Amino acid sequence: MFGLRNHEGTNLPARESNLGTCGYALLTWSAVMTKLVDELRQLLQEGRTLSACRPNSERQLVRALTMLINDGNEVVRQRACWELGEIISRTAPSNVENFIRRLMWRLNPESGDNPRGVPEAIGEIGNRAPEHAESFVPALMQYLEDENLRPGLLQAAGRIGQSSPGVLSPYIDEIASYLCSEDIAIVGNAALALVRIGGGRASETLRAIESDTREVPLFCYDDFITVKLCEFGKQICLSIEKLCVITAQETSKG
Repeated sequence: MFGLRNHEGTNLPARESNLGTCGYALLTWSAVMTKLVDELRQLLQEGRTLSACRPNSERQLVRALTMLINDGNEVVRQRACWELGEIISRTAPSNVENFIRRLMWRLNPESGDNPRGVPEAIGEIGNRAPEHAESFVPALMQYLEDENLRPGLLQAAGRIGQSSPGVLSPYIDEIASYLCSEDIAIVGNAALALVRIGGGRASETLRAIESDTREVPLFCYDDFITVKLCEFGKQICLSIEKLCVITAQETSKG
């Protein structure tokens, strides 16, 4: 094999040659990932199947989707969480738990990471693999004190509770306490979580909004709609097979 040469045409020492090779490999990998992320973002924004994108490996696909759960576009972000949940939940149990553990670390301020979209991703994995997510629920619910994370955490609680109501039953009253919030994203996610968890106590707490006519914007079945809080128990889209989430007010008007 030929070593790398400097600008004078002389062979570089082996160590410098190896460093140059590693640097080139990193640049190539970065370019590949950037292209993959851009392709996936376009597919997710358009609601198209990911089969149109052909990464070199499922690992690359997972990494790209993990980057996109932080995306500034809400639809892209939510669909990335959905797809990530589908993929991760099909892996070995130890892989599922390790992946959730890594996501949980991203919620910790000490991680220095961007936590946007992380609770929602945990919720989608937990919806499909609740037996591997339930041990993380107590720690997850502790972050409800963070106002910025609260809507996503309530969404996650509802998704996990939809598959495993018993796991979320100890937190019903805490979730219900947000039904009096003036923030429509918070009260909407709290109500949706309670509807999805279901059961006697959850249904009882929803009486607090049975005459609340505030409209909540949702992205549901690939469309933007609004539903009055008092009608959540009757008209809300609850299918596990379709994405249905509370969306930002400004997005619903877009």
